[in-house]
Amino acid sequence: MPEGFAEVTPHAAAVRLTGPAGMAAEITLTPTTRTARADFEQYADDRVAKYPINSVSVLPGDLCGYSGQKLMGILAERPGKGIEYADRIVHVWTNQGAFLAVVRLEAPSETPGFDEASSAMLADFGIAMPS
Repeated sequence: MPEGFAEVTPHAAAVRLTGPAGMAAEITLTPTTRTARADFEQYADDRVAKYPINSVSVLPGDLCGYSGQKLMGILAERPGKGIEYADRIVHVWTNQGAFLAVVRLEAPSETPGFDEASSAMLADFGIAMPS
């Protein structure tokens, strides 16, 4: 967890974190019936859908042998009032079904410390399967 972040009361399907300078993060694990490719395309489309000004850059983000992507960009409703984001999505398959693991980080554009926080939030993490 990046320095300065604290867990907010967990929501049923997500863990939310607040950080310095208006940064916020969310971690979710959602069951899915789609392929990794379909999940990644849908996630990217949904991420930018409600913002008329948006950008998305996609990098490989495989993790522990599971397919993954890192997405980063800007979301804005009008020029000069944007949100910077960095997300990591991983499609995890199990014998009991597949899941989409998502780590999302957002902050007002040009927030000091965002690059360091995104490096920490999007770093590799362990995946443990119940026995």
